[in-house]
Amino acid sequence: MDQYDQDTLLQAHYATLSAFWESALEHTGYCAILLSAGQQRFFFHDDQGPAFRPNPLLVQWLAQEKISENSWFVFSQGAKPTLLFHQPDDFWHAATVAPHQLKDHLTVKVFSDLPALHAALDNHLKQIRESQQEIAQISEDAPPAAAGCVINPANVIHALHFQRACKTEYELAIMRDASLRGAKGHKAAQRAFSEGASEFAIHLAFLEATGMNEWQLPYGNIIAQNQHASLLHYQYQDREVGEHLNSLLIDAGANVDGYASDITRTYIGPRCYSQEAADLFSELLARMQTHQDALIDRVVPGANYVDLQAAMHQSLAAMLVDTGILKCGPEEAFTKELTVPFCPHGLGHLLGIQVHDVGGQQLDIDGHTQSPPEPYASLRLTRSLAQDMVITVEPGLYFIPMLLAKKQADGAPIDWSLVDLLSPFGGIRIEDNVRILPAGAGVENLTRDAFAKISASAAS
Repeated sequence: MDQYDQDTLLQAHYATLSAFWESALEHTGYCAILLSAGQQRFFFHDDQGPAFRPNPLLVQWLAQEKISENSWFVFSQGAKPTLLFHQPDDFWHAATVAPHQLKDHLTVKVFSDLPALHAALDNHLKQIRESQQEIAQISEDAPPAAAGCVINPANVIHALHFQRACKTEYELAIMRDASLRGAKGHKAAQRAFSEGASEFAIHLAFLEATGMNEWQLPYGNIIAQNQHASLLHYQYQDREVGEHLNSLLIDAGANVDGYASDITRTYIGPRCYSQEAADLFSELLARMQTHQDALIDRVVPGANYVDLQAAMHQSLAAMLVDTGILKCGPEEAFTKELTVPFCPHGLGHLLGIQVHDVGGQQLDIDGHTQSPPEPYASLRLTRSLAQDMVITVEPGLYFIPMLLAKKQADGAPIDWSLVDLLSPFGGIRIEDNVRILPAGAGVENLTRDAFAKISASAAS
């Protein structure tokens, strides 16, 4: 974004946020919403801990993730939002810089002294509460900041979580940057794998290409070679390269200003243990791409994601039958849920400030929810799709021993020789991040656009 576009989009972003938060106050009867940035956590019996991640709602307001702990934010109806930013004098750590660039949109007050910040906050809240209405305080394990503060009222949280699903143009611009950064990491990872790198070396190549440290990642990289790809959230990274390099499943994203990309690709390795197995895995990989394309075509405003989850399994049934892995008809495979152990996860989820963004099973502003039906218990998105949501579409196909063993014991019509042939490849997942456009306009595929941009730049 150039500065003009950024300023224009940021102004519209704050207008949208302010309008919705004012409506949330009217709907719930509170006079203000108070956000705590949070505090650094430490490991048990230790003076160190994980990297500090601030309140996601505050990230949405500041459009950045570098927010100092112990800071507070106040939104009240008809007033300019106020940020009380803690910037201590410190020689142990570099100070987090206050967001003075947002002074046209927020009142930014910086304090080096924490008691002075608390006193200013107390005074500010007293002025707001002249009407005697209560203040909704959203914080983690924190006592009320002042009299009249209600900690984490459910109706306010429901309202704020529900609105986060649909992104402003400013948020979308940030997420395009996150997609581009993530795609650069994926291209570097693909190159490293083709050259025979270990899981750990591929991880390092991803970090170098994205310019991120590990603590900046939106989630831990899943870099799974061979049978490790059958573990959906495989968390280790082998330093040694195996005798065979059959496959790589890499699920890795990037973070820009607190917003995430979440991208998965699967590749055939340069040293497969069996040409027969490689040929069949290649066929499955090509079919999975066509399978994902068809599912993305069904992502439209008003679509029911539970229906798309079922469509994923219907298509997967046809694929497994066509390739001989299931020895029955596709209708029988679907109705008897034979596909479920081959893909036990959901088709996708909301994406934004959090990788699995909030509100995916929430039906309205009041917090009514819809749980996913059996056998799709892991589906995180059950609400109807709407314009400007950003969601993931990530069908998968895996050979997971613990799940398939039960089907084998039940005498399921599965060609176990083909399962044995393909198990050293682990599995397949392809994941894109898509923005839902107005009815009839399809989607904006942030992931594929990012890869295309990289290819165009390399060709020029």
